[in-house]
Amino acid sequence: MNKYINISVMVFLMSLYFAGCAQKVQIRALNPAQVSEMASKKRIAVSQFRHDNIGFSGKIEAEIASQRINNKRYFTLLSRKDMSKILREQKLQASELVDEKTTSRVGKLIGAQAIISGEVAAANAQSSHYYITRKHCINYDKEKEECVRYRYYKIRCNTTEATVSVNINIVDVENGTIIYGDTLSKEYSADSCDFGTFRVLSKGQALNRMSSLLAKEFVHKLTPNYIYFDVSLLDKIEIDTSSVQEEHLEHALEYIQYKRYDKAKKILDNLMDAVDGKSYVVAYDYGVVCEATGDLQKAQELYEMADDLSTEPVEEINVALRRIQNLIEKNAAATAQLQMGK
Repeated sequence: MNKYINISVMVFLMSLYFAGCAQKVQIRALNPAQVSEMASKKRIAVSQFRHDNIGFSGKIEAEIASQRINNKRYFTLLSRKDMSKILREQKLQASELVDEKTTSRVGKLIGAQAIISGEVAAANAQSSHYYITRKHCINYDKEKEECVRYRYYKIRCNTTEATVSVNINIVDVENGTIIYGDTLSKEYSADSCDFGTFRVLSKGQALNRMSSLLAKEFVHKLTPNYIYFDVSLLDKIEIDTSSVQEEHLEHALEYIQYKRYDKAKKILDNLMDAVDGKSYVVAYDYGVVCEATGDLQKAQELYEMADDLSTEPVEEINVALRRIQNLIEKNAAATAQLQMGK
């Protein structure tokens, strides 16, 4: 009997917990590229990196070629074969592209606006193993509640450590100046006997993964990108309303969860009229829908309206007001980057 009472209590407590959890919706927002100068340098080439025994130049090219914003290619990647041809014609080596003037001259000959060059400063990896002793209980005394006999055995533990470090420069072909220069590094360390380690990569696999991640992180800095975050919704109108109006809010929130923003907008728009624009909850939720659909200016207006209507601080509204201004500024910068160089 006690068992069933305990289960009932647990179910009741869990229902209270989930009932108190605020509904959330995931929102996507456009961020500008960190290296803003690249917005006007969309015709780019990648030279062969020095000491590149991990295919890092090719990994950067692959990442650049895959960059699309709203299903449109962001960069025009020029062929490394064309660059190699120009280098041969100019009787130059790829290693000479460390000089900005030389890089600029080669870039102009192939029609590039920027050239990415550099060197793999380190690409080291080692694998090893060791043994540890473990024990397994083969005779357990229930009365004493302890193991009285163990079987001991050895297991092999495999380890791999890897380090990749690259020096990267981006040269502005037009004036021969460096747009970007940095050293990027990444390390890998795994032990098959560590708790939670499911697989230890080989030396080659570790180097490949670390160099791929570095290439991805580098190219990420050059392009506008979308970020995703959760925003809380308010689920109870704070002023006196009819049961029908409360039901309409519930339906709007359900449509939001299904990302049916068109339906949610229509319901919330009607609900705003029904409550004479006096509910900060309705105004706020309407603002969230506008933010989710990219209408940031309208979202800001609704968040400000919700703030004016609330008689005490509301955390969700405070957070929204801080967030929306930041998003508007970043969206404007990212949109400008997308338009440049067309």
